[in-house]
Amino acid sequence: MDNDKRATTQWDKSSISYKNYQSYIANKPKKFELTLIDLLYISNFKGGNATINEPEEILNKKLKLYSEILIKIDEDFVGSSLNELSEEGLDGLIVFVLEICELTDKTKSSNIDGFSVSYLSALLNTYFPKIIPILDRRVLINMGLVTNADITKQGQIKNIIKFYKPLIKAIHLESINTDENIREIDRRFFIIKID
Repeated sequence: MDNDKRATTQWDKSSISYKNYQSYIANKPKKFELTLIDLLYISNFKGGNATINEPEEILNKKLKLYSEILIKIDEDFVGSSLNELSEEGLDGLIVFVLEICELTDKTKSSNIDGFSVSYLSALLNTYFPKIIPILDRRVLINMGLVTNADITKQGQIKNIIKFYKPLIKAIHLESINTDENIREIDRRFFIIKID
């Protein structure tokens, strides 16, 4: 498999934004209290053209719901690594991940305009780099978790949220087999050239 030079550069550059956000999180007085600044860090990390289109007062109310689940994940999985989780632990983690992802559903009042599930997955990974991977189309494609029928003509993945559970399970298995951490696995699959 050939690597994509542009994707490699993109991954390496975004890693700087990723580390900046982790540093910000480490210095927050209330680690799990999300604000607009958290979303701006994620937008910077993910790139693209996402804009948060919510008044800050409403946004802060919505973010409390996200923060509550972050706290639950931390309480249940503090100090854990994905490759150490039992099947039961893995299933418990997936329940939390899908619960927080549901908050991004456009039909729910918790949805934040401009903050999609892929951005949320980046936030989850930055908070929990040892247990939660980023839901990314390049990784999903290169891991063989999607078919051509799952991909739009523009190269985006239809209903990407349904691939989070298979992604977590695949990266769990990959981390057991290779002893690589989530970031190493993410990079390896992200930089592969997509046909």
